[in-house]
Amino acid sequence: MVFTDALRAMAVKELSDKLKSKWVIVITIVFAVFTLIIAYFGSVSSGVVSFTNMSATIASLTSLAIYFIPILALTLGGGIIADERDRQTLDLYLASPISVFEFLAGKFIGLAASLAIPIIVGFCLPGFVLIFKAGSGSLTGFLMFVVNSIFLGIMFLSISFLVSVLIVERSKSIAFTVFLWLLFTILYDLSLVGVLIITKGVLSPKIFSLLLMLNPVDVYRILNFITIGQFSVILGLASVELPGFMNRYVLWVVNLFWIVSPLFISYFVFKRKYLK
Repeated sequence: MVFTDALRAMAVKELSDKLKSKWVIVITIVFAVFTLIIAYFGSVSSGVVSFTNMSATIASLTSLAIYFIPILALTLGGGIIADERDRQTLDLYLASPISVFEFLAGKFIGLAASLAIPIIVGFCLPGFVLIFKAGSGSLTGFLMFVVNSIFLGIMFLSISFLVSVLIVERSKSIAFTVFLWLLFTILYDLSLVGVLIITKGVLSPKIFSLLLMLNPVDVYRILNFITIGQFSVILGLASVELPGFMNRYVLWVVNLFWIVSPLFISYFVFKRKYLK
């Protein structure tokens, strides 16, 4: 990727707008508060209330992140084109020397940074308390959880860009992003559990694992389970053992696919739709 002056200016503008609106500060505080609460009470089911169980904390924080981060990312990017049209600045950008690539990439990088900052600060500040109590041996696991969480947000931000390009009306765009949030965080896994029940275990673990990779939330969940050394994934009331090929390297490739593919499609759809 070539970081031109126009791309850099667009990214800085998007990030500064979010910083000025206090959006980043509010989300950072929310992440920090919830992380501290979950870290302290995360192992309460085992009869222990403390900051010492890192595996239980990461598992509990994963449950928070899979609901919280996707909806933030989807709403953050779901209306970017609609916002520019409402402010009557979209035609100005299209008439300027800035390219479609610079326009979309600059907005994406700026919004990705504004999403990554609260995740890093909000998780890592309480994380220092956790690591101090649980020991430095838990540092790698917690840092991997934070990195996975950032990429979860970036995956859904990429999806939101595609939605924004396809659906220009803000109300419809937001409604569709809420549907996508419900689909990926709740409905998809319920459907997979239903498939397991109907097939009565006939579905092979390899096919089931491939179905899991069609959902970015499940990719994130599995990565975190692998991080804490647990090689099975819990969907609803079902626990499924992961096959050997479901390692972090394969899952990182799937992560990249979920980031690149929607952006790639958004680029060509935008060109076809607005540059006639």
